Amino acid sequence: MFKTLLAALICATTGTALAQPLQPLQPRDIFALEAASDPQISPDGQGIAYVRRSNDIATDQSLSAIWLINPDGTDHRALPSASGASHTPRWSPDSRRLAYLQPGADHVSIRVLTLASGLDREVAQVQGGAAGLDWSPDGDRLAYAGFVGEAGMAAAELPTRDDDMTWAAGAQIENRLAFRFDGIGALPIGRQQLFVVDAEGGEPRALTSDTLGASSDFAWAADGQAILFSADRRPDRETLAPDSEIFRVELVDATPQALTSREGPDMAPRPSPDGSLLAYLGYDDHRMGYDNIRLYVANADGSEARSLSETLDRSVSNPQWSADGEALYVQYEDHGETLIALIGLDGRIETLARGLGGPDFGRPYTGGEFTVSQQGRIAATISTPQRPAELATGTRDEALHALTNLNADALDDRWLSDAETVHWASPFDGREIEGWVLYPPEFDPAQQYPLILEIHGGPFTAYGPAFSAELQLMAAAGYVVIYTNPRGSTSYGYEFANLIHHDYPGNDYDDLIGAVEMMLDRGFIDPDRLFVTGGSGGGVLTAWIIGNTDRFAAAAVVKPVINWASFVLYSDLPQFFYRYWFASAPWEDPAEYWRRSPLSLVGNVDTPTLVMVGGADVRTPRSESEQYYSALRLRGVPSRLVVIPDSYHGISNSRPSRLLTKVAEILRWFETYDPGPEAVDP
Repeated sequence: MFKTLLAALICATTGTALAQPLQPLQPRDIFALEAASDPQISPDGQGIAYVRRSNDIATDQSLSAIWLINPDGTDHRALPSASGASHTPRWSPDSRRLAYLQPGADHVSIRVLTLASGLDREVAQVQGGAAGLDWSPDGDRLAYAGFVGEAGMAAAELPTRDDDMTWAAGAQIENRLAFRFDGIGALPIGRQQLFVVDAEGGEPRALTSDTLGASSDFAWAADGQAILFSADRRPDRETLAPDSEIFRVELVDATPQALTSREGPDMAPRPSPDGSLLAYLGYDDHRMGYDNIRLYVANADGSEARSLSETLDRSVSNPQWSADGEALYVQYEDHGETLIALIGLDGRIETLARGLGGPDFGRPYTGGEFTVSQQGRIAATISTPQRPAELATGTRDEALHALTNLNADALDDRWLSDAETVHWASPFDGREIEGWVLYPPEFDPAQQYPLILEIHGGPFTAYGPAFSAELQLMAAAGYVVIYTNPRGSTSYGYEFANLIHHDYPGNDYDDLIGAVEMMLDRGFIDPDRLFVTGGSGGGVLTAWIIGNTDRFAAAAVVKPVINWASFVLYSDLPQFFYRYWFASAPWEDPAEYWRRSPLSLVGNVDTPTLVMVGGADVRTPRSESEQYYSALRLRGVPSRLVVIPDSYHGISNSRPSRLLTKVAEILRWFETYDPGPEAVDP
């Protein structure tokens, strides 16, 4: 009966006829998934542009293309010349034109589409890439951030080599602390600078050109005579704690002037419609693992700044002024959900919508985006556990409703588990912890099932009731899957996140074990068929768990930190991690680094353990996984090393087949060490 009622519910919500039974999600279905991102509603509210992400099975790539749609859902169409890799759609102030970026073989093209005539022309070609795009208030110009290269240090001179001689490649010389970044690889030498180009085309003009640079986090001043941007322009910033300020650069002077000066990051500058006020995001840096990002408003020159979100114990993002200049729209995360709120200049907060979701297919992280028209109509991306992000619209008085159904062809005949919200008391201190449970097809609570505990990374991030192809595939394979937000997770406030400050991993272990105990108490989980996995920070906790208990039949430790000392000095952000996650540097307190390293517990591990990492990962470098694998092998623990070639830290986000590889290798390992259901006497 449970199966019949659930199937009827899904069919009712998706429009699928009951005549055909729903089939479990299949690995090949991942190549058919699509998602909406970057929703941009026109200022007059009459049109919406968004980026439609899709997976291509022929090339094993994630593609993007800009699509247009009316707020009533009609006239849904792709930008004909913007297929394949177009992104960053931005409406002109009069809503008649749409600017966007389209990557070429060796450049990025800035293009402008005139809606009425259909004329689509190239405004400029940018060598080295472009980021950010914004119209001037009068609609005559476009601003963007472009990378400007600089010469690096040359290798020492060698004896003269004749043309017919073949020598080894020369030395690579580096004198920067940050010379590589995950998702990019080796960083070119140079700086991002701000440029302005005429919307009709022409030669772009550099607004900034010094060695301190700018960034893609910018906005036009309301009078169109300057640009406001956020950047860390300290000459010695490379070895210091991150600390950006808001700057104003005049179009005629081009000398950036700082508008903020506190110790702590300031970002997302947003001038009010009349230019009298400046809104921005930031916080005072107290070297905590987590700080709430607050919304500030100041005079146009940065003076008399005050926080508008002081009473909201959550981080806010994506600030956008209301048309009358009396309030700002923002988004924030609460208990694993992303919400839209309106914050008045008096600090009053009104929640307008919830259920936003991002375009990633992998794991169920919080996310989503929105924009607002002059009349207050919202365009946003929403997600559910059974559907990737769709485009939606609504108003202050009208709930968000989906305009698209991008995955009808791929998922309408597939069985996908909803996410059941669960809570339990932590065995450590009784604090309430939240999580979500996915169930396998034809779930029968009278039977017993294997359980996968899946742990998020970060650690200062959050899971929520959003779509996850990885976890849905695990459920489709017959597992009950529980994913959680243990202490340290965001969206529960400052105090909850900082319960792991300088103590991670720590009592988040107890929160996770409490989730397993809660599931066992429900009666349908086989206590001999418990499995655990997680990536990044979740890999840290997976290794920590099996160093403290042998109750799991098998584990998959994915892209972990194993040795905190080696991680801090070898990751792509050495200037960050030791300052915020530890009280001192590794050479000052090696015992503390070792105490918190999962490698210190490897002598306790008996659990068969898979170790997985991306071959190009420099966030939690491959060396971390290889250390752990070597230690496990030397101890005789059943173990296997899986390296995903050329993949950065985000294994599941790089190419569709890598998501499938990740899940397939984890499930194959679990199946290898699954003792199987206990035999029942007839």
